[in-house]
Amino acid sequence: MVPEIHLLPEVHKWWPHLSARSKQRLEEQDDGVVPDDVREEIERIIGEAVDPSARLSDGDRTFIRTQQEMVD
Repeated sequence: MVPEIHLLPEVHKWWPHLSARSKQRLEEQDDGVVPDDVREEIERIIGEAVDPSARLSDGDRTFIRTQQEMVD
């Protein structure tokens, strides 16, 4: 049986409010794993629990990359 993969809440709800340190930590995660302290910060931002096994989706990573791009 394949373990269920939990996803984070919609990234646009929490990413803009995440601390710079937590943003950097997520940017460095190649496997989509969310460190516990970052997950806890996301929980505080959205006001609800996030499953400890939640991972960044491909869409989350794409959103994060677009937030790093310089605007002309």
